[in-house]
Amino acid sequence: MAEELKHLIEQIQKEGVEKAREEAETIISQAKEKAAKTLLEAESKAKEIVAKAKAESEAFAVRSTKTLEQAARDLLITVGQGCTKVAAATLGKMVDTTLSGDFLQALILKAVENKSGDLTVSVSEADKEALAAFCAEATRKSGNQISLEADTEILSGFKVAFKDNHVYLDYTGEAIAEALSAFLRPELAKIVSTVAREQANA
Repeated sequence: MAEELKHLIEQIQKEGVEKAREEAETIISQAKEKAAKTLLEAESKAKEIVAKAKAESEAFAVRSTKTLEQAARDLLITVGQGCTKVAAATLGKMVDTTLSGDFLQALILKAVENKSGDLTVSVSEADKEALAAFCAEATRKSGNQISLEADTEILSGFKVAFKDNHVYLDYTGEAIAEALSAFLRPELAKIVSTVAREQANA
């Protein structure tokens, strides 16, 4: 009887141990599966985060580049406008200085030569007195009536109005400087762009 009882206890213990081992293996297997699943999810999430960060970084780099390019363009435009203003101001002073004395008389003669009919030469208040004798002599030589009048809006140079065909030629300092400035603007822009390219490639 004791032998049978012992055998029964051993059988129960054996079955209990096996069952416990099976349960333990099941738990361990489930834990491994859960850990593997968690790891895959973590890796997937990490890849998403890295991809998003990379995309944001690239977008930021593109925006930064565009911002810098725009700033560079704005700077070149500002520099170009500054150069144009300086050149125009310098040009205006040079034209005003040049449009006087014998040169002014030569220009007036050139403008009215081979023209028929009466005409009016408008000059600044300061130049009217200096050119009075000159215009009288030009009238005598040409046979055309050349009237001389002062125009408060003219600072230097002159305008010639032809009475018969109602047109006039503008040789004022302002008009000449504007024409020269218009010619210089593209050249100044080209110079600034060339210098900018040279600096960028240096």
